[in-house]
Amino acid sequence: MSLPKELKFERLTIEEKYYRAVPGYMKRLCSLYEAIYERFGEDGLDLIRGVSRKFGAGIGTNINKRRKLKGIAQVGKYILRVFDMISDDWQVSEFSENRLVITVSRCPYPFKNDEICQAHTCMEKNLIAALDSNLEYHIGQSIPKGDPYCEHILCVKTDHD
Repeated sequence: MSLPKELKFERLTIEEKYYRAVPGYMKRLCSLYEAIYERFGEDGLDLIRGVSRKFGAGIGTNINKRRKLKGIAQVGKYILRVFDMISDDWQVSEFSENRLVITVSRCPYPFKNDEICQAHTCMEKNLIAALDSNLEYHIGQSIPKGDPYCEHILCVKTDHD
């Protein structure tokens, strides 16, 4: 790209662009959610839930067209790759054939309201359900609830009959 001398600047690498842009997008999304909730209350949360559900199910459908992921290890590996794109502040605190717990010490969005966090994570719930209907996702510990960290839990569904 040719620029006049007065407008020339050092171009960032793709990695530098990514690591500078993503946190801003996350904070912006959080601000939008907060504004929706502030203005529309429960109806706003329903809107966030609906968009998140549709987005998660859509991602799952697209993945299933390319490959089938089944079980904690395969679905968990995919989820870890997603977490790794968002932040490097995560660790696997528990792993077995029935359960995976991903612990995050800092919310990348950063959510302060648990209701907003729960509405947002409908995406993960629906993504997991679309990938493997025998698995479920939920939040354990939660920074927005006042806990020191968040737990993202992927587990095999159990019958409650």
